[in-house]
Amino acid sequence: MTLRLLTWNIRAGGGSRIPAIGSALAPHDADVLVLTEYRDGPSVFALHAELERLGYKHVTRCLPPRGRNGVLIASRRRFQEIGLLSAAVDEPWRMIEVVIGRIRVIGVYMPNLRVKIPYWEALIQVMSQRAKGSVLALGDFNTCRAFLDEPGATDATARFMDDVETAGFRDLWRDRNPEGREFSWYSTRGNGFRVDHAFLSPRLVKRATDVRYEHDSRVAGVSDHSMLVLDLR
Repeated sequence: MTLRLLTWNIRAGGGSRIPAIGSALAPHDADVLVLTEYRDGPSVFALHAELERLGYKHVTRCLPPRGRNGVLIASRRRFQEIGLLSAAVDEPWRMIEVVIGRIRVIGVYMPNLRVKIPYWEALIQVMSQRAKGSVLALGDFNTCRAFLDEPGATDATARFMDDVETAGFRDLWRDRNPEGREFSWYSTRGNGFRVDHAFLSPRLVKRATDVRYEHDSRVAGVSDHSMLVLDLR
């Protein structure tokens, strides 16, 4: 059996693009979705209805305050919602944890610039404690490696990408593409960045069969981010 997970920044909650978002998600037939830039507002009901139509009957309950972005985990399989990942962070809707079977899934949407440092520190601590388990963290980390995941060296928090490995986890796409260059988001200046990631514990790295970015929906304007899709045995 295969468990397919997909993470995607749907851009400001989706709004009028929710039908197009559903149409873009459907062909991938993922079991678990981690949707970032999830937000409260009129479109949240349309998003939940669209997800249920696609078979995602189980969704996390944590809802960001109006005008704030967070993360939603939706699943076709029943899960246990653990909720707040760490009491060290101020916005619990940015990092949410669920247990699906024997796998812990941490959905992440980090803030930008140096504001994300406490979130990274909390996540690294959790990773260090759980590296021997079946754990993965995926979402939009707004973080990338200099000169590899971006053209230059603009990210002042790039060191956390190394800290992930020190904690015992692997950047699955980079693991499979050591010298590869593929961007999941582009700035208005046309600079590309790979900021959407999936970090897996060693036990899950062994079970991973495929990982890839899907750019068609971004190019078509459904969102400004590409999807990241991965399969586990």
